[in-house]
Amino acid sequence: MTRRRKKPAAPRPLTALSPDPQASADPANWGVNAEALSLPSQVGVVHGRGARGEVTRARRTDVFERLLARGALSVRGVLAVRRLQDDMAAWHRSGLGLSARLEAPSQGGARPGVMAEACLAAGARVRAALGLAGPASAGLLGALCETGAVRGLELDWREVVLAQTGERLADAQTAVLRAATENLAGAYALLDRRPRTPRP
Repeated sequence: MTRRRKKPAAPRPLTALSPDPQASADPANWGVNAEALSLPSQVGVVHGRGARGEVTRARRTDVFERLLARGALSVRGVLAVRRLQDDMAAWHRSGLGLSARLEAPSQGGARPGVMAEACLAAGARVRAALGLAGPASAGLLGALCETGAVRGLELDWREVVLAQTGERLADAQTAVLRAATENLAGAYALLDRRPRTPRP
């Protein structure tokens, strides 16, 4: 038994597939998809509206920002976490294939390897801060911050706390995370008080 083959459909012109090019070229029509922001999966997204009420910008919040807004974390602890995230992101830049280029002479007159030195210094700060924060806090914050700052992903923070500490109760998990952020803030305070060694 032979199968009948359908004839291919006539191709539609590209103008039928794409939006109006003049409308998309007008910056007044640019913005964020408001329908997508209303989905349940977008609970952690904070968005701003323009003068006409349209969504003009959106930003996903992380667990630290959400708990800070609820009063469960202190500003001091969240600032320490942001410092750790910045240092982690800078540290991991050295492992993304940039190191070979960083050692090449720059055209701006700076010493070769300056950025590589900055990456390594950030790594030293990460190790020192997490070392002073204690092993439990270091494991928890390391898992949460590295995933967000370096990989751009967000884990279920409660699952991370459960895996790191074995704590199952919701209020106790929040308290564990608060203690970890406060330990990190104390670690950075100690590091800031240490005398800086002059560079050779």
